[in-house]
Amino acid sequence: MIVSRQGSEFYNNFTKDIFNTIKEISDDERGDFIIHTYENLYNRLSEEDAQSKPAPSVDMAKLREDLGQIRGIGGQRLDEIMAVIEKHLFPEPKIQENAGSPEVSPADSGDNA
Repeated sequence: MIVSRQGSEFYNNFTKDIFNTIKEISDDERGDFIIHTYENLYNRLSEEDAQSKPAPSVDMAKLREDLGQIRGIGGQRLDEIMAVIEKHLFPEPKIQENAGSPEVSPADSGDNA
């Protein structure tokens, strides 16, 4: 996949001096530099994702009323549509399948006793 670098922050900050410095360092140092750069970018993007964005407010009663005005949507179909909308707006927390059951290691199996 080819990505246009013009106008990007990476392209603007990646000067010829940095390129020459990377080119001159050893392979181990270059690997450490790449890992460090990746971790910094990952942490910065994670912090941006962690910042909460205000969720739009939805008046469910008004939404139901407006959907009910659409020709061809009866009461039962309207209930089904509202259930789908509520499922996506208010998802239930996912439950782990193995919750509460500790993992048993081979050392704990009792075969060696």
